[in-house]
Order: sequence, then C-alpha cells, then structure tokens
Amino acid sequence: MSIPGLGQLPVKAATSTVRRINLRPFWEWRFEIPSASTITVRLISGTAERDGTELALNVTYKFRGPAKSKVLTWRGCEVEFEATAGAESVVEYVAEHASPDETPQTVYVNLHFLLDGLRKEARARNTTGPRVLIAGAKDAGKTSLARTLAALAVRSGAQPLVVNTDPCEGMLSLPGTLTAAVYATVMDLEGEGTNGWGGTPTSGPSAVPVKLPIAQYYGRRDAAEDMPLYRELASKLAGSVTARMGGDVDVRSSGMIIDTPGVSDGDLSGEPGQGGMDALTHVVDEFSVNIVVVLGSPRIHAELQRRLGKEKTSLGEPIGVVLLDKSDGAMERNEGWMQAVQEATIKEYFFGDSNRTLSPFTQQVDFDGVAIYRIPEPSEYPSEERGLEKVEPTPALSHWTLAVMNASVGDSPETIRTATVLGFVYISDVNKDRRKLSMLTPVSGRIGNRPLLWGTWPEQFINLLG
Repeated sequence: MSIPGLGQLPVKAATSTVRRINLRPFWEWRFEIPSASTITVRLISGTAERDGTELALNVTYKFRGPAKSKVLTWRGCEVEFEATAGAESVVEYVAEHASPDETPQTVYVNLHFLLDGLRKEARARNTTGPRVLIAGAKDAGKTSLARTLAALAVRSGAQPLVVNTDPCEGMLSLPGTLTAAVYATVMDLEGEGTNGWGGTPTSGPSAVPVKLPIAQYYGRRDAAEDMPLYRELASKLAGSVTARMGGDVDVRSSGMIIDTPGVSDGDLSGEPGQGGMDALTHVVDEFSVNIVVVLGSPRIHAELQRRLGKEKTSLGEPIGVVLLDKSDGAMERNEGWMQAVQEATIKEYFFGDSNRTLSPFTQQVDFDGVAIYRIPEPSEYPSEERGLEKVEPTPALSHWTLAVMNASVGDSPETIRTATVLGFVYISDVNKDRRKLSMLTPVSGRIGNRPLLWGTWPEQFINLLG
C-alpha cells in the first residue's frame, strides 16, 4: 500500500566541491589553507610544479593546513582541486601572466641556470660550487625561492647542501634550530607542518627518501635575541657543513643554498637591539658565501653592498650582491599563523601526518633520572662566560618541547650547548609530589645521560595530546 505523495518530495542534488582549473602557460594557481583544512590536488594534463618540484600526472596530492603555496605551469596544464575539510576557509585564485617577462619566476629559473653552470664548472675543476644566500625582509618569499632553487638543482642532477639559519621556522626539524641537509632526491610535496621542505626524519615508512639534517639548538625565535649564541651556533654549523662538503665531491661541486632570517627596518636604521643585518653578514663570512640574492628590498641590497662590496670569501672570491623582484604572491603571515605552523610541526614530529601515522612512547621518569638545562638570557651572564643553568623540574615545564643533545651530562657547558640535536621530547605532565615527569618520546628506551635543553622557542603546545 502506497502513501500519497511519497516519492514526490524534491531530492537535493549532491554538491561536489571538485573543480577543474585550466592554467595557461606562465600562470600560477595560488592557495591558502588554514589549520584544520585539507585540499587534494591532481594534475590531469600538462606539466606543473610546486616550488620547483614537479607534480606527477594523475597522482592525488593531499595538502593540509596551515599552508600557503602555489602551483606553477610553464607550458599549460589542467589540475583538479577539492577541499575535503574546511572548504569554506580555503582561499584560492589564479594569477595570470601573459608572458614569461611578467612573472619573477622566470628570473628565478634564470638564476638556477646560472648556478647550474657554476656547478658544472666547479665539478670540472674539482672546486667548490656556488654558495648562494637569500636575504630580504620578513615574508618576502625567501624560503620559497630557496626551496625552488634546491628542487631545480636536484632535477639537474646536483646534490646541494641546503642550510636554514632562520630559527623562527624549522627545516627538517622543529623551530628553534639551525639546520643543514644534503638534498640529493626529490622533496616530499605533502610534508605537513615542515614549511614545504619534507617531513622530519623518521624510522617509519616514507614514499620519499628521508633527508637527515644536522641540527643545532638555538631555542630562540629571532637571531637578535641572543647574538652571541646565534653566532656561536652558526659557526659550529658552518664547520659541520664544510666538513661534509670536503668529504663528497658531488656535494662540494653542488655548493650551498642558504635561507636566512628576515631583516627589519630597525636593522637598517641602526636602532639598538636589532641584529638581523649583523646575523646576515656573520653567516656570509662563516659559510664563505660568494653570491647574495636580495629579494624585493633596495635598502637591504644597498646596505649589503656597502658591507660586502670590498670583501672576499675565505677562498679569495669576490662576493656578488644582486637584487631580484619578490613575487607578488608572497603572502604575509601573522602571529596566529606562525603559532599554527609551529604546532603543526611539533604534532607531525610525534604523531606523523595524514599519510603516515607515528606512535610515540610515553615514559614516566624520575626527577633524578633526567638533567634539564636552560640557556641563560644574555643579560644574565658576563660576556666572557657562557654557562648553562640546571633546572629542577616543576609544573612550569609542562607542555614544553625539549631538545635531546648529542652529549653527556658530564660534558662541559660549551660542549653541551654546541652539540648537535639527537631529537626532541615533549613534557606532558610534571608531578612534583611523586617527583615524576610524564614524557612523550619518538622512540622507546631511556634517555640515559643525555642532557635536555629548554629554550623559549618553540613555545608551549597545550593541546598536543588533545
């Protein structure tokens, strides 16, 4: 028996968020994904790349926020895009360029060809390849250019040593570190929370070969916060990088690509307490940089020319300083965005990403079973002394991420301070009555006599465990 009217109700058609975007040659599709939002991208036809790394045809890539990036095509392409979570928050648009002269990406590719020629010349002569440093103001697109140059170098068969001297963001590591790694294979396009450089090293399965960085723990957000420590660690990293290049002819001839902290107006005006320009020139000197690329700032370009114009590298080479336009797609990132990126990086380090789940270990550790040190502020110690302050665990340690140093608690403060980073642990709880720490670690086993360093960056992550 039928009920009158049943089946006559209008059925709402299922709405699809899948869109296809046709990009003509030299066009860019730009997107901004906030936290808790996810998009998938698939290349249907043509060729396209993300910061120099090519997208494979008919492969679905998943990008999770927070992320601001782009897909560029030189010959035209069609991409399929779908927002699978938080669709209403995703911002995306197409930047149209009628010719290659209208996009700064053409200049960046020409820079790659110049560097590639220098690498081939260095290989033929068995000498050191170009060491290029990228400078500019905050949010000028420095990291994007560094990533593009590294990816293009790998595609050309080179193995560049990529260096990150900006402690605000991590490269294959957590924020608060200065890192370096050889890039000999393709980057992981889907790495989440790692600023597009690929995931942090893991023993878990990975579709892309894992890069193993050298990491120095600075524990501050800005280079100017503690210039003596920043200089010390940059010099230590430069020594490690030089040794790495000396032992591998392919890496040595490929040279370096160095990302740097942003330079503020205060650095140029000579205001006290600003050390961005001093940090740059120190990195140029320690890493024997022979090419400095300045993005979008004639003032920074002029100041670096004034400081470096008559200088030579440790190899006796002149230092070239060139000014390039920054991309109009370089996006500003506010404090909320940077905090979201920091938290995403920490979360990925311990728990993996949407393509790879990791299972960290929880340990209960006695207060007497760990040695935690804090690096004093510059105002807390004489300039000729540099110690470490041993910290008694208190509830104030809860929700902080500490660096596990490749040293022993019996080593000198200088040895501990300048040691490389083995990994990180997260303090989930401190029970002062029981004198116990609850600690999240990426691998099983006790820390033993490895010292832990507690900095101010990255900041506390209250919601890591939900």
